Amino acid sequence: MSAFMKLKPTLPVHNAVKAIVFDMDGTLSVPQTWMFKAMRDAIGLRDPHMDILTFVDELPSQKLRDEANMQIKNVEARAMAEMQPQPGLVALLKYLTVHGVSTSICTRNLIKPVRHLILKFVPEECDRFDHILTREFRPTKPSPDPLLHIAGQLDIKPKNMIMVGDSYDDMACGRAAGCATILVRNETNGALFETWGHLIDAAVQDLAEIIDLVENGFSKRDRN
Repeated sequence: MSAFMKLKPTLPVHNAVKAIVFDMDGTLSVPQTWMFKAMRDAIGLRDPHMDILTFVDELPSQKLRDEANMQIKNVEARAMAEMQPQPGLVALLKYLTVHGVSTSICTRNLIKPVRHLILKFVPEECDRFDHILTREFRPTKPSPDPLLHIAGQLDIKPKNMIMVGDSYDDMACGRAAGCATILVRNETNGALFETWGHLIDAAVQDLAEIIDLVENGFSKRDRN
């Protein structure tokens, strides 16, 4: 992708932004860096390279899978109680609402924490998420399937959609689906630029920065 999308494209290389899809944990909410380690400890996952959901899916019995899922839910319940909104969340959602840009959520979390975030931190007039895909939708990120599903439901092309997230899974999902990608920077994900920088079109530290990116457009050099 040689240049970023614009809300109202002025150059042939720009694509209109019709939809933005957000990850939740660490994207719409402030990162809780303790959470994933707590999940791994709770289910006995020692391999740091093994995906948590894949590990649970591959447990040898339904009883073990159910027990592991319950442990994960307990950690998520604690995280939900401590959840805080990402800086710039309300400003960005208000902007997208005024300009009629579709918003959706694609998360590997459950629907309850998503509903909690929306109820607690999203103004009622901005609660217009067209699609909310949780880990009940399979395959999950980093597969492109969730974003392709959302694009299909909205009847738009992936090139007119942006994936906003804070992890490799988010960036890989967006790139594979043909969407633009925006990384929400935090204190733990800087290494993504070193190994997976080719998946990232731009990066922000405050969600409100996305407003200028959509308005003005940018090239890949802006991710530095």
